[in-house]
This record gives sequence, C-alpha cells and structure tokens, in this order.
Amino acid sequence: MDGKKVRVGIIGCGGIAASHVSGYLKSGMAEITALSDSRVERAKALAERLGLNQASVYENYEDLLKDRSVDAVSICTPHHLHAEITVKAAEYFKHVLCEKPVAISLKQADEMISACRKNGVKLAIVFQNRFSKDVQRVKREFENGAFGIPIYGEAVVKWYREDKTYYHADEVAESWRGKWATEGGGALINQTIHLVDLLQWIMGPVEYLYGIYDTRMHSIETEDIAVSILRFKSGAIGYILGSVDIRPQEDWVAIYGSKKSVVIGSDKNVEKEWMEESGTIFKKGGVEERMETVTPFLGHDETVRDFIEAILGDRPPAVPGEEARKSLEIVLAIYRAHRTGSKVTLPLVE
Repeated sequence: MDGKKVRVGIIGCGGIAASHVSGYLKSGMAEITALSDSRVERAKALAERLGLNQASVYENYEDLLKDRSVDAVSICTPHHLHAEITVKAAEYFKHVLCEKPVAISLKQADEMISACRKNGVKLAIVFQNRFSKDVQRVKREFENGAFGIPIYGEAVVKWYREDKTYYHADEVAESWRGKWATEGGGALINQTIHLVDLLQWIMGPVEYLYGIYDTRMHSIETEDIAVSILRFKSGAIGYILGSVDIRPQEDWVAIYGSKKSVVIGSDKNVEKEWMEESGTIFKKGGVEERMETVTPFLGHDETVRDFIEAILGDRPPAVPGEEARKSLEIVLAIYRAHRTGSKVTLPLVE
C-alpha cells in the first residue's frame, strides 16, 4: 500500500460506528469506502450524516467483504457476531479492528486469532484505555519494580443503565442486549471488561478467583451486578466490581504496592498517587457523575490510528486478539465461579 490510504469498511452502523469513522478520517491515513448493516437504512443514514457520499452501502456484510475497494474492516456489531464476521473477513484477506469483547467464548476468540494468523491479516481489539499516557506510565513503572511488592489491585465500575432506555430502547437493543446468547453476559462482559483489561494488563495474570453475580434492577437474562475476588500469580490479591445499577456513577482502577500506589479515575488519568518517600499526592479532585444511560465514546482515535499504522508498518497492533482474550477469560471465569459456587483456576478450560 506504499503511500496509499488504507480503505476501510464499517460493519455494523450503530452508535459506536461513528467513533470509528471519525478516527479513520482524523488519522489522514484511511478512507471509508463501504458500510454495511443488516438494517441497511442505518448504514445509509450514517453515510449521509458523516458525508460519506462515495462509500458503497450494503445490507449483507459478506457483500462488503467481497468489495475489492476494502482493505480492512471495523466490526461494530453485537458481541455474538464478532467471531463469525472476523473469521469470514480473514478469509477475504481483510484486516480487522473489532469492538470489545473479542468474542463471547474462548473458542470463538481462538478461532478469530487463528483465522487472522493463517491468512496474514491484523486482528486488533478496541481497548482504548490502554492508550492513556497515565495508564501506560503506571504499566511501565509496575513492570520496572517501582511499586515494590504487589499487594492489591481493584477494578470498580459503578455505572447506571436505565432498563427502558438501554436494554429495551428499541428493536435493535432488545434483539441482543441482556441475553446470554447474544451479549454473552451483562455488566461484566460489556461495561466492566474495559477495566478488567487494565487491571490484568498492569497486575499480570490471575491464578484463581471466586465470583458472584445477580440481576437486581433490570428485566434481562444476564447480570447487572457482579463481584469477584482474585489471586494474581504474583501473590497479590484483587477485587472486581461491575454494575449498571449504581448511582452516583464512578469507576476506577487502583494498584497498591509496598513502595507506590495509584488510583486511575474515570478519565483514565491518575487521580491519587502515593510514594513511600513522599506520602499521598492528590492529582485532581473527585470523579464527575456520568450522564445516565450514556456510554462515553472515548479514545477511539488512538486505537484506530494504531490499527492503521500496524497495517501500513506491518507490525502487530497494540491490542491484538491474544491480549483481548485475557480479559474475556477472567470474565468467563467469574461467570463459572458463580454458577459452580466454587473457586475457578486459570487457565480456563471450556
């Protein structure tokens, strides 16, 4: 593709698709040549709203994959379709940027990874919080031993999603949200997985965990609140809370060591930092309340740019499928721990 822009197709034209389009256009290294959605009017509306007048519009995603003017795709569909579309895209030799979670089972994730590897295409997953400069600094410092002995880490997501306007907002929402077969879970696999990803990325692999979940406020099959206690292979203890029932809304990742501790807030900047030699340093004030039922579309510009640069530079993306599989494994282990009422040891065998 020497000197040429990467030609991108968008598969799934719901709310998150606009963030992908924006990232591609801002990068200056890509152009949108096609869009598809099973509800084709959504693809047409997105093209019109964002001025993508030259882009082809398809109802069937496989017709988009057959389009020779497409080099790469963004998959912005419900979770249960990620694996099917990714495998098919790889067979058509299209690079793939897929929304989280990578899949709803480890078997599906492995099929995606294998198909992309076999066909020589990139597979990147959207975990945009990894691109925060503060998060990356904490990761480096933890790896370099600045935190001393790892003691404890937590990932907490206290969010609120209104039943009527989120899970039952319209026909599309009702077709997949809050269902095990299509969303793969609830608050854990959808909202909380972002911070599960950061927790395990910084703290390292999990040895075993316990978990419990419930559905307290929503008329859905899946959980709207879950809690897990973890033991990391480093010996540190961990805690995960994920909910879409709770107000006031806030979220954080906290890492505690014998020499240093940090709290990473909702904006993915360090809010609070303690160092053995200097005591507690407050980096900023409190956490602002999130808008009800609104999912923030943050950080896609860096994720998309990295994906395009990985294609052009023929290097691995920052968050390949293998990395995204790790947080999925933890989430699925929590579900199993609840269902079996017992400790679950990783690696998880499905």
